[in-house]
Amino acid sequence: MREHAAVRMMEPLAALMAAALALVCGGAACNAISGVDALDFSGAADGTGGGGSGTAGGGAAGGDAGSGGTGGAGDAGAGGTGGAGGMGGAGGMGGAGGMGGAGGMGGAGGTGGMGSDISYEIACGSGNVAVGVHGRSGGSIDQIGLICAPLAGDGTLGTAFQTLTAGGDGGSPGSVICPASQVLVGINLWVDTQVYRIELHCQTVEARKMGDSDVNVVAGIGNVHSTAYGVKCPIGAAVVQIRGEADHLVRAVHLGCRML
Repeated sequence: MREHAAVRMMEPLAALMAAALALVCGGAACNAISGVDALDFSGAADGTGGGGSGTAGGGAAGGDAGSGGTGGAGDAGAGGTGGAGGMGGAGGMGGAGGMGGAGGMGGAGGTGGMGSDISYEIACGSGNVAVGVHGRSGGSIDQIGLICAPLAGDGTLGTAFQTLTAGGDGGSPGSVICPASQVLVGINLWVDTQVYRIELHCQTVEARKMGDSDVNVVAGIGNVHSTAYGVKCPIGAAVVQIRGEADHLVRAVHLGCRML
């Protein structure tokens, strides 16, 4: 009988406490009291109960797992942390694997990235045109710059000079230049994830202005490997700039041209 009486007395007390909490703290404060505000619901659950993967290209970490789940894999970021008893998520490219939760295993580390590619832009400057390239190479192109020369109104070229370079310090120094009185109008390029070799397309200013399609191909720097591409300026134009991406190796080379 005493137990039944105690239950009947606690029911109106619980109702009274709930009403008091609603008046005093409101929904948000009650959440804080209960600890709900400290929980993170931003990661959508995947099939294993873990957080969703980080967004592609954003470098975000994978979502953290719930209890017993697996942390989400991060794209270029760290894997998510495993929940209690769960396994940490795998890291994305260059990212660390997520930590295991209590009793869980740590996630696998991500594949190492290629390094931070840095965009470069190298120009001959006003009144000059490219007549060759210089840099460093071994099995591929480690470093690249232009050889330029002033172009007079009558089509004659002044004394050639070298620009700054982009890339790393590996390989051996080297340079190649067009025959006398010829300018750079295109290149042959062997490339996949890096540039292996560059050859020059050269032509006289007069022939280029007349739309002559015959060019002199001059052996360049680097080694033949992977796929070859030919890139030329429009008829009547010559190279005045190169741009692309490079880290310790040259990853891409694009031409900037102007009309002669």
